[in-house]
Amino acid sequence: MTKPIRIWTVAVAAVVALAVAAPALAADAGFAGFWKVFTAAVAKDDKPALAKMVVLSEMGDWSSSFAAFHAGGLKPAARRCLLKAKPDRDGEGNYNVNCGDLIYGFSKTGGVWKLAYVSPDD
Repeated sequence: MTKPIRIWTVAVAAVVALAVAAPALAADAGFAGFWKVFTAAVAKDDKPALAKMVVLSEMGDWSSSFAAFHAGGLKPAARRCLLKAKPDRDGEGNYNVNCGDLIYGFSKTGGVWKLAYVSPDD
């Protein structure tokens, strides 16, 4: 194989690799950094920090206040689970964590990652 063909082959392989990796990189779009900050707040049970990372309007019965959400959705067992969990990315670029009988869903809200909903794990 001549040198120009080899260079061209490597270049094409690099473009293909980037095209395949781009959706995964785009889907993360800062989630890893958010997850690190979120789990640090969970570990300390830092209620003011956690309150800023939750979309209360999507928390059903717990949407009246952060205190209500914390009491129901962030009990000690749930916090321990969240600390051990590895979020799974769904087909829409959001992340989910299963903890017991609840699914914690994370998505971008206003360009910022947040705990967007908690729903029963059916």
